[in-house]
Formats: sequence, structure tokens, C-alpha cells
Amino acid sequence: MVALMREQRRATRAQLDRRFTILLVVWALAWCVGFFALWSAENVGGNPAFRIPEQVAWPLFGGLMLAGIVWSIMTGVLAGRDFRGSSQLAGMLYGWSWSVAMTGAGLFTFGLQRAGLTGEMSALLYPGLFIILVGTLYLTGAALERSPGMFALGIVMIATVVVATWVGSPTHYLLYATVGPSALATVAVLQARGILPTVSEELA
Repeated sequence: MVALMREQRRATRAQLDRRFTILLVVWALAWCVGFFALWSAENVGGNPAFRIPEQVAWPLFGGLMLAGIVWSIMTGVLAGRDFRGSSQLAGMLYGWSWSVAMTGAGLFTFGLQRAGLTGEMSALLYPGLFIILVGTLYLTGAALERSPGMFALGIVMIATVVVATWVGSPTHYLLYATVGPSALATVAVLQARGILPTVSEELA
């Protein structure tokens, strides 16, 4: 019976690791394609090789970010079902916290825009605010799941925003399109190889 329980915990842990690894890959692709589209946009970008219409770049970016948020919510809610006892509620609340945080950030920035926020400041504020939220949610998830790797990823996200904002527009789009996806992909590879497990066996 003890051996069976241990095997079930290992299977649950492996399933959770796979879910979060896929989540990281989804975000890495969304960041890379979405921010590269903004870097290549006609008026706001800085790509010296080619440009695409803003009417294409912004909807593409928004759609990819929305897809990442929806995937994050689904991953968090599904992960909560695999936790035991109080950890189950914590996992579900963490999943829904993505929706609450992103919706609140969207309404906040919309209010700033109505109050007269300039286009240049918007270019820095919008991605920076949302990425800081992502980094903070990763830090929270790391505490919930006892994952040093996720905690380090959250720190990288927040540090990227700081550096990108200091660099300024439009180069910050290029940093978001390269540094962020690289960090996400690195953690995903380490998790896929079992070097960096997502959750502790006690929580599975």
C-alpha cells in the first residue's frame, strides 16, 4: 500500500510537471512572437530589416497574450485538483488569481489612458506592468509549490522589465522578445529533463 501511494504521488507530480512545462513553452512562444511583432510594427517598432502594419502587430500581440493568460488559468485550476486538502484550494485560487490580476491591470491602464496617458509612456507601461504581474505571480506560485526554479524565473521577469524600461522604447520590445522567452525556455528544458521539478512530492 505504501509503495502504491508513493507511485501515485510520483505519477501526479510528473503530470503537474508536464503541465507547467507546457505552460512555460506557451508563454515563451507568445512572448517571442508577440513582442517581435511589436518590435517590427511600422510606427512603434525599431526593426531595421522589415516592418508590419500596426493593425496586424497589436491584435497579434493581444491575442497571444490573451491565449497565454487563458492557458495559465486552466493550468492553475487543473493543478489545484491534483493537490490534497488545503493545497487543493490554494492551487485553484492561484489559477484564478491570474484572471483577477490581468483584468485589474487592463482596467487600470485603460483608466490611465482616459486620463491622458501619452502614447510613448503607454508603450513602456503596458508591457512592463503586465510582465511585472507575471513575475509576481511566478513568485507566488513558487511559494505555493516550493519551486526554486519558478522563483528564479519570477525574479528574471521583474529584472527584465526594469532593464527594458531603462533602455526605453522601442528597444524594450526586442528585449522582451528575446530575454523573456530565453528564460522561460531554459526553465522548461530543465523541467522536462527532470533537473528542475516543478512541485514537491509532498504537495502532489
